[in-house]
Amino acid sequence: MFDHLPDVYFFIKDREGRFMGCNRAFATLLHAHDEDGVLGLRDADFFPRSLAENYARDDHTVIETGDPIVDKIELVRNAGNSLDWFNTTKVPVLDRDNRVIGLAGITRDISKMNLANERFLYWAPVIETIISNYAQPLSTADLAAKVSLSVSQFDRQFKKRFGTTPRRYVTNVRINAACELLSSTDLTISDIALETGFYDQSHFTNQFTKIKEMTPAQYRRKFRAAEPD
Repeated sequence: MFDHLPDVYFFIKDREGRFMGCNRAFATLLHAHDEDGVLGLRDADFFPRSLAENYARDDHTVIETGDPIVDKIELVRNAGNSLDWFNTTKVPVLDRDNRVIGLAGITRDISKMNLANERFLYWAPVIETIISNYAQPLSTADLAAKVSLSVSQFDRQFKKRFGTTPRRYVTNVRINAACELLSSTDLTISDIALETGFYDQSHFTNQFTKIKEMTPAQYRRKFRAAEPD
């Protein structure tokens, strides 16, 4: 079925993060010859280590808690070998005794998603605004206005839909973008903070450490073997 949805990348993993199944589009995304070339391997066999660890961390959360991750915006290296924003959902896979034995997921290139699809239509103005303007100040009131809701209504409905608050969602998008700059550029941490929408380096470091459990400098050392700024 998923082979007839070329814009949907489908995958299944076991508890150890090994791919147990995927559709043809996902194999192409990973530059594998076919689906068999993906089976038994992990994200780290296909993606840069910094991205692979992000995916593995989310896998661990789904498997250990049994809670899905729905419509997370994250960076993925596409079939053209460039980085794009993707929309990812992961759900636990259970055995007959309701034990989590793995996860199933889909991810989609946001630039190719059919935003006329009912599932995305309502929230599309919000998601597009976040992706296009995450480096700019984004107030909850401004985002709420995109879907004609009060701030309280927006907060409540957004959390129900995405499983987190609007502010935390925006922060996660900014941190995701910052991780890529830390691992692939020589920009100073102060410049990265400003380029990804944080007030200053101190604010960036505090938020980054809270989410990644390491400082930006430690993250850069880990993934680039570079001296900290």
